[in-house]
Amino acid sequence: MNNNQFKDTELLLRAVLPSEIYWENGSLSSAAFKDRKGLSVDRVNDRNLEIAVEKIKTTLRGSIVSVFVRDCHDVSACVKYLPSQNNPYHCEIHHSEKVKLLDEIQAKHLASVAQIQYDCMAIPTI
Repeated sequence: MNNNQFKDTELLLRAVLPSEIYWENGSLSSAAFKDRKGLSVDRVNDRNLEIAVEKIKTTLRGSIVSVFVRDCHDVSACVKYLPSQNNPYHCEIHHSEKVKLLDEIQAKHLASVAQIQYDCMAIPTI
């Protein structure tokens, strides 16, 4: 894994709880991309997307959405590789090198471009 370098085309995955604060009329709200401690995401990196999504589903609840690294760069947000002991793919999206909390413009942009990779509210078809 190339730890500290991100390609613009790399996907970042985020789990989003099915709460009204994170969803507005079925669309992702900017609140899903706000965390004063740093916005936790998992990078897909060298994994297959489906495998990365399944891994997140084993440890976190909610739907899983994705944004590209370039989506972060489009609004001057920083992607930082911050692996944990249990998760070598953990990263955070920060407002800037020194500020963690994304501003409203950054959060709204990411919410508008995010793609749902797994919808925890979807009813399985038979």
